[in-house]
Order: sequence, then structure tokens, then C-alpha cells
Amino acid sequence: MTREMYKKERQLSLEATKRIFASGHHGILSVNGDDGYPYAVPVNYVYLDSFIYIHSAKYGYKIDALKENDKVCFSAIIESEILPSKFTASFKSVVAFGNAEFVQDDEEKRKVLETFIDRFSPDFREGGLKFINAVFAKTEIIKINVTEMTGKSSEGGE
Repeated sequence: MTREMYKKERQLSLEATKRIFASGHHGILSVNGDDGYPYAVPVNYVYLDSFIYIHSAKYGYKIDALKENDKVCFSAIIESEILPSKFTASFKSVVAFGNAEFVQDDEEKRKVLETFIDRFSPDFREGGLKFINAVFAKTEIIKINVTEMTGKSSEGGE
């Protein structure tokens, strides 16, 4: 999937890309739909140990699509501000390609769910751990093995 970025001067280094991506929380998971149309769904995520992790119910369209074809694209806008007087926007974004798999190891699954709690609800860790225990069996964790990742910034590369 490697393609050269049109405005190369805006491309971030891989290190900068990983750094800003790790600070994000929402992105768009794009999968190959079963009807010939791509399917893109907003999700929250954590970037951990160079993998993208998403939590989900164990059923639904994205789960069915991933079982049929594990190739995915994941994109996130990390920072964005409209600059009305300049007719543009200031932004940092990331696009990643890879293959998705369902986490089977309970220890890895628990670590990922606890990372979600620690990142997004740190003041409610005790309640979060109780919540994880209550939903653990019916929660799917999708792990994206990133094969390519590029970052872009309106301010240019870092």
C-alpha cells in the first residue's frame, strides 16, 4: 500500500507519528464490507507496544467483515483547528494499514482493557476494573498489526 505523500513536506517522521498517535483516542476503522462497499466505523483506541487495539462487542458488521478479510486501514485526526481567515485547517493526522486479529490471550486482553481505563478514566480505576470483570467474557479485542503508518501535519514534518 506504500504510496508517496503528495505534500511530502508535511509528512512526519515515524517517531513523531507514533508519538502523536499514542496521544489520540478516537479514529476510524475501515474494513472491507461484504457487499463490495468499504465500511468505516468510528472507534476509540489505544496504541500499545506498536499495535492498535480496539474494544468491541463480539458480534456485528465490523466483526463479520474482519472474519472475512483481515486487511484494514485506520485513520485518526489527533489535532484539528479550523483557521477561517486562512481558508484552511491546522491539523495532525495518522493513517495506518495492517492486518487485524482477535486477541485470544486473556492476559493480553486484560492488559489492553486496563490500558483503556488508565488512559481514559484514570480517576475511576477501581470502578473500571469492576466493569472489566463484568464485561470481560462478552468483549472482543481487535489487535491491528501495523504494516505501514504515516503521519501528516499542516505545520510540516518533525
